[in-house]
Amino acid sequence: MALTRQIRRSQYYILGLVGHGQFGRVYCAIHRKTGDLVAIKDLHKDRFPTHKFLRELRFLISLEHPSIVTCHALEHSTSGRQLVLDYCEGGTLRSLLESDTVLTVQEVLGFVLDILAALECAHRQGIVHCDIKPENILMELVPGGWVARVSDLGIARLSQEATQADMGHTGSPAYMAPERFYNQHPPAADLYAVGIILYELLLGQRPFSGTPMELMVAHLNRPPIVPTQVAEPFSQVLRKALQKLLPKRYLRARDMRADLMAVYQTYQTQELLGQPAFAKALPELDLAADLPFVTLPHPTAVMGLVPLPHQGHLLVTCSQQRVWFYHWPQAGMTTPKDSQGFTLPAPVRRFLPTPQGGLLVTTESLHLLSMTHGLGCIAHGLCPDGVAVAPHGRWFATAQPATGNSFAVSLRQLTMSSGQGVKISAPAIVVISGSSGDRLIDLLAPDNRHAALVVRRGSRTLFHAITRRGTYLGSVSASVPLHTLVPTQTPYRYLALEENCPNALLIVDLKPFRMLRYRLDIAPQWLFETAVGYGLLSPEGGFSLINDEGRIINRTAGLPRPQAMVACHSKTSADGLAPTQYLWSVSAGQQSRIYPVDLSHLAPDILF
Repeated sequence: MALTRQIRRSQYYILGLVGHGQFGRVYCAIHRKTGDLVAIKDLHKDRFPTHKFLRELRFLISLEHPSIVTCHALEHSTSGRQLVLDYCEGGTLRSLLESDTVLTVQEVLGFVLDILAALECAHRQGIVHCDIKPENILMELVPGGWVARVSDLGIARLSQEATQADMGHTGSPAYMAPERFYNQHPPAADLYAVGIILYELLLGQRPFSGTPMELMVAHLNRPPIVPTQVAEPFSQVLRKALQKLLPKRYLRARDMRADLMAVYQTYQTQELLGQPAFAKALPELDLAADLPFVTLPHPTAVMGLVPLPHQGHLLVTCSQQRVWFYHWPQAGMTTPKDSQGFTLPAPVRRFLPTPQGGLLVTTESLHLLSMTHGLGCIAHGLCPDGVAVAPHGRWFATAQPATGNSFAVSLRQLTMSSGQGVKISAPAIVVISGSSGDRLIDLLAPDNRHAALVVRRGSRTLFHAITRRGTYLGSVSASVPLHTLVPTQTPYRYLALEENCPNALLIVDLKPFRMLRYRLDIAPQWLFETAVGYGLLSPEGGFSLINDEGRIINRTAGLPRPQAMVACHSKTSADGLAPTQYLWSVSAGQQSRIYPVDLSHLAPDILF
């Protein structure tokens, strides 16, 4: 907290802690004037003597390469020093390796070539990394893929010099070259570590495992086994990169890079770059059994469920401009009781739930559904994608394109009392400047105090932050084109899909800003949160359950293809846990079917 207060007095504003590195904590921060995201790495002053630190800082600032995490500045505080570095929002190579994302040969080669290009630049200036490992390879998201960038160049060597007298060798034994165990640090030691990473990318495991002592014995004495499943061009590179004796190994990064470029050309000629580099074992795919359903008399799509004061829910369905309300019993399978239908002035596009009811969003107007005040129009002339309501339901915001490539966001306070009815305040209007071609994607209410306007600009996505009082706070830029942002129970976290990358799920954290991309074997259209992970459903009825680390927990095929779905809120979900039961609506001619889907039945081997 002390560091956060001190940095806040500088030109950077801390957005949050993003990790604990080997050399200190790492924070995500934003430059107060430019809005650029940076990483603040806190280095304790007792670990890094001043004269050595200043010597190393001179090298760090001089290192400029697209595959190196650049050091921009140095900040001081009473606790130590803070490096201001490039911010890579896509996590580490370790997080990608531990997920069930299947990488292609082109991506594996791309990552290793990026790492070697960075080391070639550093080695030319006499800087040996000394701790190359997936945790120190940061991933920068680009449309459809990733770029690998090497972090901690110079800092690893400085830490080692400060501790080797007392502790012997430092580093990560799983990636250490034989000479490293004798406190020798030639550039070739970095290339040995790159060979271990390449092995892991191709086979899903390292050549050696065990305790630190067992790893040391293996690196010093045991030749690595390269399975026959590894193609010969890769095998040759691995065998040379992992030689025990220095003269037999790659001595320069450019030599290893040249051999891998030749492999790249071979695969490109044979049109094999797009094939999987390593097929990870996924859970068995189960064909779903027939699910029970109830029939509604109207061809409607389910829009929302509103908890009733008594047992059950109010089920909101619509078809174009027509809206129906049903009493849906808590037990679920009883045929719901039809209530009077209402006709709205325009087709309904969305339903936004609130504790008091919800908002029905049409193509041109906004209607408040209250359990105490009924249904009434509260706004006209809006964009359906540009509507958000606070989690507590006490204010709502609308956004639409304005003149001169800008967007106008209106925020209104919403109060409901038994004696005075519904009151809506005068709007607080914020005009956000844009550029030609900017497109409104969504308007979010991540908490009860802020709204976020989501705008597409080319291949990037911008998040403009606004307070509920109408104060513009600035923007954060994501490096990929997003759409379909779905909120989760985790504060400031959204699930999202990526334009032109149909088989990807992105987990987006707004505070601090992070984006993790996981590749799937389905192209999801519906995203929803469950008690144990995230549910993904494709238009073909393929279902996957995935956790925060990108591991696929369960897979099912043959499910109904819904027009829409909503979560069944219960006492469990009201306590802050995601629900396990959903309603899926499916068209059935002049009728519609509502399937109560219990995810604990789709994934019976998981405890919900």
